[in-house]
Amino acid sequence: MSWSSPPPPPRAPFDPAQLARDLRDGREVTDAQFERLYPVRLREMSRVHWTPLAIARRVVELLAPTADATVLDVGAGAGKLCLVGAALTAARWIGLERRPALVQAAVVAARQLGVERQVTFTEADAADADWGAVDGVYLYNPFGELLMRADETSLRSVGLLDGAAPYTTRSAHYQQLVDAVAAKAWTLRPGARVVTFHGFGGQWPRCLEQVSSETAATGPLELWVRRGADA
Repeated sequence: MSWSSPPPPPRAPFDPAQLARDLRDGREVTDAQFERLYPVRLREMSRVHWTPLAIARRVVELLAPTADATVLDVGAGAGKLCLVGAALTAARWIGLERRPALVQAAVVAARQLGVERQVTFTEADAADADWGAVDGVYLYNPFGELLMRADETSLRSVGLLDGAAPYTTRSAHYQQLVDAVAAKAWTLRPGARVVTFHGFGGQWPRCLEQVSSETAATGPLELWVRRGADA
């Protein structure tokens, strides 16, 4: 007679409303649970490209937005940081992302979580946004993929940033975006906060003062604050 192990218990049905309540109430939520908001192919990109949930919570703490604040996520991907921020605060969150498939996935996820009134996802570049109209900015190494070969990035299935352009072309575009972001810092309001995870590829100008730096998961998590207008 052969014996076989019992089948695993059925997986509980996914309840986005419960997920939102768990986030708001500070209960433990894993990345795998959160990313059931997304199609399977996007979940598979999480380990490399999406902000880990524990880091996202910490970013929201560092940005500390008030109820009337607006926060910008540059290179928002599938919107994970904005969604967490909207679930945890009353602030408004704007995600900039160049890939239409990721923008659409973020919009759908926001509806599932019930935070669609607090978030906006836009197909746009870093230089397109008005940084002077926001109170906080988040960047998770948003342009690094431009320095990777097409076969090295798992995001190729949802559209490469510069297609199959030669490395020299991609590298030049990378530097343009880094320079544009550094210049945008000058347009921030005094007191505006900027949080980077793994940096953004360049150095901030003197108008930003570094307030804190901590090691988080795989890289540095840094908080910067815009100095007074005369800085």
